[in-house]
Amino acid sequence: MPTLIIQNGALSPPGLALEVLRSHGHAIRVVEVFQGEALPPDLDDVDSIICCGGEQSARKDVEDPLIQAECDLLAQAHAAGIPILGLCLGAQILARALGGTVERIKDGPEVGFVELALTPAGREDALYKGIPWWSHQYCWHEDEITELPPDAKLLVTGKDVTNQAFVVGTTSYGLQYHPEYGEEPLREHSARTDSFAEVGGGTESLIRDLELHGPAFMRHGLRFFESVALFLMPVDRLNAGIRRDLAH
Repeated sequence: MPTLIIQNGALSPPGLALEVLRSHGHAIRVVEVFQGEALPPDLDDVDSIICCGGEQSARKDVEDPLIQAECDLLAQAHAAGIPILGLCLGAQILARALGGTVERIKDGPEVGFVELALTPAGREDALYKGIPWWSHQYCWHEDEITELPPDAKLLVTGKDVTNQAFVVGTTSYGLQYHPEYGEEPLREHSARTDSFAEVGGGTESLIRDLELHGPAFMRHGLRFFESVALFLMPVDRLNAGIRRDLAH
């Protein structure tokens, strides 16, 4: 049975996540909901889920039937113990689905490379083995998770946006930043000239930061998704219908 990848926007492809999971032998089903493709009606043929970013909002004050449908699907998957990884918007959808709160960032969007830190829990988490305690990660969002779901553990934090990565239980992870971005998405975003880019210091600044931080960022992204493939969504575990224990 496949790993379901929910792609919410054209500018947020699964990138490194898709590349690494395929290299580990995963069967993949990508659903491009931004193109009108339908979510699966149930989880019978789903072994794990990656929910990607997009320009939509997961705030409760924004009515969006698709976002609500994704919330419902992720809540069901979490209850069934199906491994989940939410990225940016996907993390916000997961947080909302499990009882957290998503709101607009009061001081404006968080854009470009941002220095983030592993919390004590993050330093011990299996998915962050080999990731530096402090690293520059790529952010591109105007909403944030202001309240984590009950029983969530904060794994990564930042100076301006506190809740950068979390886990609920042992198999539901949400990351506010974009470790999945490979070279092409990074260059596309850094070359943008819209209001978001201006928040990040403008195109020249974003491109300069990409040259400075990009190589290490992509190296860390590959390492992270190797851990996802080995520990959170390993093929042998999925095919056997069981989940490998993750220590937190």
